[in-house]
Amino acid sequence: MKTKSPRSALLLILLTSSLLTGCATGSSAPKASLQIYQPRVLQLRAGVPVPTPQGTYVPPVDEIWHSPAAFEELENQLLNATAALSEKRNNP
Repeated sequence: MKTKSPRSALLLILLTSSLLTGCATGSSAPKASLQIYQPRVLQLRAGVPVPTPQGTYVPPVDEIWHSPAAFEELENQLLNATAALSEKRNNP
């Protein structure tokens, strides 16, 4: 029985590793992002059922819900305005 040469073993290892790394590199095409539309403001009418994961919600009065992004933007504006006012008061 003949033993395989070190060259053929090296060639087999190189081929196998190139196939594995070749599969690991993805395509250069950009992936589609999973952006979900979220309105800044959601207006709910009184008595109109709204399905939720926890069950159906029926607003007792007209309601306005603000998105986390809208709330954060307003909060940052308030913090910036407060900091600017404080700085102005401290530096006559």
